[in-house]
Amino acid sequence: MTSVWRDGRLVPGDPTPGAFPPGAALFETVAIRAGRVERLGDHLARLRAGLAHLGLAAGPLAAGDHAAWRRAVAALGARDAILRLVVGRGFEELGARALLEGPPVFRLRTLATRRDAPEWMPRPKSAPWANSLAATLELRALGEGPGAEGVQLDARGNVSEATRSSLAWVVDGVLRVPAASTGRLPGTALAQLRAVADLPVEEVETPPPARAAAVIVLRSTLLGGGAPAGLWADVSGAPRWEADEPGLGLARGLLRRLADFRAQDAVSLA
Repeated sequence: MTSVWRDGRLVPGDPTPGAFPPGAALFETVAIRAGRVERLGDHLARLRAGLAHLGLAAGPLAAGDHAAWRRAVAALGARDAILRLVVGRGFEELGARALLEGPPVFRLRTLATRRDAPEWMPRPKSAPWANSLAATLELRALGEGPGAEGVQLDARGNVSEATRSSLAWVVDGVLRVPAASTGRLPGTALAQLRAVADLPVEEVETPPPARAAAVIVLRSTLLGGGAPAGLWADVSGAPRWEADEPGLGLARGLLRRLADFRAQDAVSLA
């Protein structure tokens, strides 16, 4: 059995997606590459906001104690990995799993599994993340490969977010993102893109777009924080939107801005 770092010591545990220890309340997931984590503070700020809402104390890892993080990372032997910090009442647990790089271009597939309503606003990243897990299982059942992301709509049919990622798209020179009212998570990479895109930003309640210059998949564990989408299919699998070369170039340009911004705030934990 694998080990996790729980309250200052190694214990048996399972850090895989969908597996959470009893009493888990909130979690955050980051990538460590060559011993460095980008924008760790953004994740911990979101985590602490949720802890404050629940009236839970932040342990050393949630509080951002880099010395505590370095001890945990060294014990886990996690120089290149996905790190998941899980917090519950009276405990915090850090686990590591394999870092698998994402595709250069994603395929999107709208799913039948609708995004559920959040426990509170803005949506917390709460365990056991059952709704997203159900969407992930639906995507697998459809036979989509590793380069695909499922898209969840809210109860009204508006785009909320992808199974593991945030979404943004460009229409007429405006960066459009799903409104918070769709139940999406306040994604860290999405917030960073909004800050550096140098485009007007509009929060929208809208079905999947049939017209967009570019669509971007944002996930903090992806190299640089995101990747372009090349195709968006509907629930039946029929293509609804497809990127062209200028659109892919636009998406990559925005993603270069994002990657440069993220690289400016990378903490060494090795």
